Amino acid sequence: MNYEKLLEDLRDSKIDQIDITPETFPEFQRVWRDFPSQNRIRGVAGKSGNVKYVRAN
Repeated sequence: MNYEKLLEDLRDSKIDQIDITPETFPEFQRVWRDFPSQNRIRGVAGKSGNVKYVRAN
């Protein structure tokens, strides 16, 4: 999955959220740690280790 594109789309309001599961987190984390606009996106923890990433307002 192209997490860089998803993060850019989320930042640019093209999508509303990205849902990450514990299984997909390692791949997502490799992209997230280098993403320059982290301050514009926040993660919301859910049940069973799921995280929803949304735009920070």
